[in-house]
Amino acid sequence: MPDNNIRKYFSIRIIGALAYCIFLHFLPADLFAQTGRVDTVIIVTDTTDLDRLFKRARDFSYAGNHNQARRICYKILEKKPTYYDVRTFIGRTFAWEQQYDNARTELGRVLIEKENDQEALLTLIDVEYWTNNLEVAKEYMRIAVSNYPTSQSVMLKKAKLLLREGEKESAAITLQRVLDINPGNREALVMLNSMNENRLSNKFQVSYSNDFYDIKDAQKLLSAEMGRSFLFGSIIYRASYAEKFNDKGLQSEADAYVRFVKSNYLYLNVGFSDSKLFPDLRAGVEMFQKLPKSFELSGGYRYLQFSTPGTSIYTGSLGKYHKDYWFSFRTYLTPKVSLGTENFLQKTSQTYILNIRKYLDDADNYIGFRAGRGQSPDDRKLSEENTPRLKSIQGALEYQRRAFGRWVMKGDITYSNEEVRTEVYQNRITIGVQMKTVF
Repeated sequence: MPDNNIRKYFSIRIIGALAYCIFLHFLPADLFAQTGRVDTVIIVTDTTDLDRLFKRARDFSYAGNHNQARRICYKILEKKPTYYDVRTFIGRTFAWEQQYDNARTELGRVLIEKENDQEALLTLIDVEYWTNNLEVAKEYMRIAVSNYPTSQSVMLKKAKLLLREGEKESAAITLQRVLDINPGNREALVMLNSMNENRLSNKFQVSYSNDFYDIKDAQKLLSAEMGRSFLFGSIIYRASYAEKFNDKGLQSEADAYVRFVKSNYLYLNVGFSDSKLFPDLRAGVEMFQKLPKSFELSGGYRYLQFSTPGTSIYTGSLGKYHKDYWFSFRTYLTPKVSLGTENFLQKTSQTYILNIRKYLDDADNYIGFRAGRGQSPDDRKLSEENTPRLKSIQGALEYQRRAFGRWVMKGDITYSNEEVRTEVYQNRITIGVQMKTVF
């Protein structure tokens, strides 16, 4: 009988312990943080969802229980030592508690094992910024910018660091570059509009291009635009002047970028002309959505009217920033029949364009390559005579560099082979230059 009682006793204890663990598993992550408890049992097995566990750690930390958050994070690292986001978060929790040396130790380990990790660099910049080690912060910033020149997070940190040092003009230029990449970035818009006389919320751009053909005279296009940033986004006015086909013409356009939430913005365009060199009416609308991992997806519509009825064009794009590269693929579809028609795609004009850019020192400086098939309705050289091309292929090289002061210069050269009539082709070389500034 005593043996039976002992077995019964230990069985009850084991069942109770298991029930307690199950109970803890289903409790809200912030419960112990709210009650001051820090003794949560942490069990990590081969089947544990480490991402979910990391989320629980972040919830603890955001509720103020950094110790428990770090306990969970260290358990995750025991199972997966290369989960660098976890160790970086440990460093950030130390920084929040002003344990800056411990933060530097954890973040330094990340950079030793994963050189130039963006999140670790950004956290170290915060650590040195908060401890007034601005020269060290600037050195980490230099590394971050050289590796991630188009990162909005990096550029926003750079702007804050510049403001701390009183370099308001440089900060405003940096914020404008953020808005060039993402016109809907609310933090950049708020910072820029809070700078009063130093905000540089206006921008001006002038462009000139010349088309050289092998079978007809050269053609010219000159355009100038003025834009201004507001809290809701930005508005741009553009005027274009063309000389071609022994004729001259003007076109007026307005663009708007409207921010809705942090992750998306809307592009709007409308233009008018009374010249046959341009559409009588052009209009466009497109929604851009920021995605995780620095992807951006868009979908929209273009309308060109040279005569009645006009032409409807559907467009979509997928872009990706990766360190100091930018990749973008865009398509334009111009249906010639209704959507339900048999062989719809075969009877639809299709344009595909691939862009690749390699950024050099920062977002102002890059070299780029573009290849495409078909004609883009966003090409300001578009006219009734060449819309749409039956067949067209093109390749282009571009180079942009900061020139002097606030001015940025860009040059590009494009080669196109275009079908003007069935089985009749022409070659076109386009040379263009562009200058832009902010004020």
